[in-house]
Amino acid sequence: MLRRVSAVLFEAPVNARIQVVVQSQNNNGVNGARFEYAGNILSREQILGLPGASFTVQNSRERLQAVVAFDGNAPGTARYDLLEVENGLTNQLGKFVLKSDQSSLIGFSIDPVPAAAVAAPAAFAAAGLTAAPPPPRPAPKKPAKPARKAKKPVRKAAKRTRKTAKKARGRVRKRR
Repeated sequence: MLRRVSAVLFEAPVNARIQVVVQSQNNNGVNGARFEYAGNILSREQILGLPGASFTVQNSRERLQAVVAFDGNAPGTARYDLLEVENGLTNQLGKFVLKSDQSSLIGFSIDPVPAAAVAAPAAFAAAGLTAAPPPPRPAPKKPAKPARKAKKPVRKAAKRTRKTAKKARGRVRKRR
């Protein structure tokens, strides 16, 4: 139900029940976290065998944070990924933290949206459609005509041009 808008902002329907978990990698078997939403510490839960929490999306933009625990002997490549659980499946949120980041915090804001804004894609899926049909493509443009080759000047035309130029110079001199 969470929809990524940017690296620091997600959207979800108002009053939607959201489940999040963290999953560690290269952390010497340590997999623990504490979650906070809208300034409230959430109760710890085991969801799909992973540490997680559940919350209901508020009517205003609120912040979700997960504070994770890195093993002291874990390599710098140890990491935690934040995942959403929906219908028993995990969805990557693209949010993670590495031990080498010298931080144990994963966080972002959640903007509430009306349920109808999220229901439209769900209605397409229920009808067996993946999305609204795309708009028709514009007609292809005709390729540009190749540029014409410049013609070589004829000598007579060149002489005329010189004569014309001399006459023009002469007129200018007479006016002075």
